[in-house]
Amino acid sequence: MIRETDLQELVAFDGAENPVLSLYLNVDPRTTTTETYKLALRNLLDSVPTADPADKKRIEQFVDLEYNRQARGLVIFSCQKRDFWRIFPLDIPVKDIAMASRRPLVRELVDLLNTYGHLGVVAIDKQGARFYSFHLGALEEVVGALGEDVKRHKQGGWSASRYQRHEDEAAKSNLKSFVELTDEFTRQYQWQQLILAGAHGTVSQFQNMLPPHLNKLVIGAMPLETDASLQEVRERAEILAKEAYERHTQTLAAELVVQANKGDMAVIGLGSTLEALQQGSIYQLLFTEGYALPENEVRRCTHCNYLTTANVDVCPLCGGEMRPMVDAINNIARRAIAQGAQVIVLPPSNHLETEDVHIGAFLRY
Repeated sequence: MIRETDLQELVAFDGAENPVLSLYLNVDPRTTTTETYKLALRNLLDSVPTADPADKKRIEQFVDLEYNRQARGLVIFSCQKRDFWRIFPLDIPVKDIAMASRRPLVRELVDLLNTYGHLGVVAIDKQGARFYSFHLGALEEVVGALGEDVKRHKQGGWSASRYQRHEDEAAKSNLKSFVELTDEFTRQYQWQQLILAGAHGTVSQFQNMLPPHLNKLVIGAMPLETDASLQEVRERAEILAKEAYERHTQTLAAELVVQANKGDMAVIGLGSTLEALQQGSIYQLLFTEGYALPENEVRRCTHCNYLTTANVDVCPLCGGEMRPMVDAINNIARRAIAQGAQVIVLPPSNHLETEDVHIGAFLRY
């Protein structure tokens, strides 16, 4: 399980002259065998010759001898010379990545948190509800609730409409109480996304009863039988969460381009984004997945951390030495997170990529 404190610790850690080895490994037993992911691990470690052999050895030892094969994805950060070792087994799929740098590779982790973090599934019918709380695919808790019994009477004549009204009122009362519970659990579990499950008519009626602050969290709805297994709930919710996040990021990229072109609290392009970063004014940082920069594209002052795309050797602010920034995008993302900004990794073929800028930001001020 990854919490905000874990992310902040990773953002703050600096291996300095001792590079941190960051590893993301797909170990999903439904798609890969033990032999397959161990081979993938060896290939990943071979792909980072700058990594400390001690870090490679520690990771191999963990995967070979200590890992209990209960996860779908492994995220590991190792800097043995600084006594830094963090392992995060996840119940969601991850892409195979390995990188050695002075700081942990956090942008991929942020992307996973944005997609699958703090998700609530509310499964309802007119008599009962189940509330599932997931974080990064792991079930935190499931709670059931029962309302007033709703029975369909078969009497005809003048009393039929009276029974119908009673049943409808009981069902509405139940849904109202489930709305209140949804609000309570959203605060308790800090849900950032909601998925509604059940019969279409009931789900629609329930969603119409949600207050605006809950309605805006709803990312989708799905049919669900009352006897559905936890695995079925998890798998359907995971698919919806991924689809919703992809739609959301594409929409954000389009809005960013429009606002930046209007000069409306947004910027696009590397130079403008760096300027906003140094002013601490970034609210959301967006960049295309796989976007990388040549080593000399961004230079950093070793004294005051000023960043620039200008090819200068002396900092214009403090006179300190300017050096090329290695893995600039990861370091830009890390700095944005440290300032409290949200980082969004965009899928290919987004509007920023169409504009051939690949990076931009919404601004706080």
